[in-house]
Amino acid sequence: MKPDLLKGVRVVDLTTYAAAPGAGRMMADWGADVIKVEGFSGDPMRQFGDQMGVPATTDENPIWELENGNKRGVAFNLKTEKGLESMMKLLATADIFITNVRMKSLEKMGLDYESLAPKFPKLVWGHISGYGVYGKEAPRPGYDVVSFWARGGSLVDMAPKGQPPVTSPYGVGDHTTSLVLLAGVLAALAKAKATGKGEKIETSLYSTAIWVNSLMVISTQYGDQWPKDRYLPSSPLGTSYCCKDGEYITLTILAYERYWKAFCEALEIPESIINDDRYNNLISAKKPENSRALVKILEEAFAKKDRDYWAARLEAADIAFERSSHYGDVAKDQQAKDNHFIIPFKAQNGKEFMLPMSPIQFIGNEAVDSAHAPQIGEHTDEVLKELGYSDEQIAEMKAEKAVQ
Repeated sequence: MKPDLLKGVRVVDLTTYAAAPGAGRMMADWGADVIKVEGFSGDPMRQFGDQMGVPATTDENPIWELENGNKRGVAFNLKTEKGLESMMKLLATADIFITNVRMKSLEKMGLDYESLAPKFPKLVWGHISGYGVYGKEAPRPGYDVVSFWARGGSLVDMAPKGQPPVTSPYGVGDHTTSLVLLAGVLAALAKAKATGKGEKIETSLYSTAIWVNSLMVISTQYGDQWPKDRYLPSSPLGTSYCCKDGEYITLTILAYERYWKAFCEALEIPESIINDDRYNNLISAKKPENSRALVKILEEAFAKKDRDYWAARLEAADIAFERSSHYGDVAKDQQAKDNHFIIPFKAQNGKEFMLPMSPIQFIGNEAVDSAHAPQIGEHTDEVLKELGYSDEQIAEMKAEKAVQ
C-alpha cells in the first residue's frame, strides 16, 4: 500500500543522520516525492550500522533503509557554482525543504530561510538543530545522546540512585524530533496551500527533550526527587519487579485503591497484607517506611514464580502491566507483526530482516510499501533531466565535479 496523502508534494531533503531524515522518510511513505541531497561522500548515516554490529554495505544496510527508504537520491557538490545552481533549481520545484545543516553553513550557501524566502515565497523551510537557534550555545554541534538524553535530564535521572548515567539507546530523541519536525512542516504546508505563503519551522533535539520530559521538569520544581530510590518509587504499584526466571514485569496501576485488592489476589498476597492500612491506599503506601516494606513484599512475591505465570494472572485480573521486553524481543512480537508496526524487508543482497515502520497508519491495516533507500547519486541524472538539463550539460557537470 502507498498512501497518497502527500501525492504531488515535493520535498527536498538536505539532511544527515536520523532526526531530520526520519521526517523525510515519513513524508516519502505517505506519497511525497522526497529527494535526498547528499555530497559525494554521502550521509554519514550510511556507515552508522558499523557502530551497532549491523551490516553497512551497498547491498545490505538496514539502518540506512530505515531512515531513507522511499526517497530518490541525488549527489550535488554545493561548494561549486553549478552544484549550488542545481540545488536552487530543485528548490524552485519544491513545496518543502528540510535540513539539519548548521545555520552558519546554510547562510554561507544561501540556503537559510531568510535567503530563500524572497526567491521561493511558497516554500516551507524546516530545520532541526541541537540546541535551538538563539543563545550562545546555538552554534554547538548536537546529537541525540548529548542534546536530547544528556541535556534533557534522562541520562542521570533514569540511572539507579548513586550509579553512573545509563548508556542511552540510539535514535530515540532523533525519531521523537522527526515527528515534531513532521508536524511543523505539514501544518505550514497547509498554510502555504491556503495562502500561497511559506513558513519557517524550527525545532531542536533539546526542545523536544524538554517537551518529552515536561512532567518531570515541572515536578522537580515542587520537590519531586529524581533519580528514584528503588524502594521509594512514585508508587509501589508503578515500578518493575523481577520474577523467578530473571525476567521483569512492569506495573502501571494508576487507580491504586481501585485495583489494590485485585492485584494482590492475582499475586497471591496474604489477606492480612491486603487489608493492612499501611499498604491499601496510596497516601499511606508512599510514606518512606511503608514504601520500603511494601516493595520488598512485592519483590518476594514476584520472585516465587516465572514471568509468564504472573503475566497470565495479571492479565486475567485486568491489571495494567507489561512483560518488560528486550529490544531483541520486538522483532519477534506477533502483536507488532499483526499491526504492521514491523514488516519483513529484503536487502538488495536478498537478506531479510524486520524493518520498523513509522507509527502513523491510515485506512485499513496494510503495510506501507518500502522501496530501497537510494545509493549515492542514484537518481541524479533522472532529477536533473526533470529540471531541464540536457545529457550534455549533465555530463559537463559531472566532469567538473559539480554533481555525481
